[in-house]
Amino acid sequence: MLNRYLLFVDRLNERIGNVVSLLMLPMIFLMTFEVFMRYAMDAPTMWGTELVAYLFAGYSLLGGAYTLLYEDHVNINVFYNRQSPRRKAILDSITAVIFFLYVWVLLWEGSKFALDGLLHDRHSGTDWNVPLYPVLMALPIGAFLMLIQGVAKFTRDLDTAVSGQKVAK
Repeated sequence: MLNRYLLFVDRLNERIGNVVSLLMLPMIFLMTFEVFMRYAMDAPTMWGTELVAYLFAGYSLLGGAYTLLYEDHVNINVFYNRQSPRRKAILDSITAVIFFLYVWVLLWEGSKFALDGLLHDRHSGTDWNVPLYPVLMALPIGAFLMLIQGVAKFTRDLDTAVSGQKVAK
């Protein structure tokens, strides 16, 4: 049962990460278009920079669990990389407390923020005045994905800390 959970979470975040990475292409096109319009045509769009900022925020939030899956978040590598798999797992298990507190606050407060934006029809307040709920919804969704990936990582870290052998994904 536990192995099925771990596999499900890994596959889910792998797929979402792959989709998010492919969706970066339209954002790159939009940013290139905006730079061209601003500097070559001297006619910046009203919506270009704002849309790219919202897309990037959504991509960053939804890509956090994928980054955690591949353990690509920032560490103090000078110290961390010199440790055995067991010591790394112990350090990761200890710092998981901070991670879970952070993700819980992100999920809890992000959910309230997103719900408020949706219920009160919050808009950006700019000339374009785009609704904010789509990007606000990425906050609790991304936090939830990070939470379940964090549980999977913590489970593997505990197993490695006890057995001394890194658990294969």
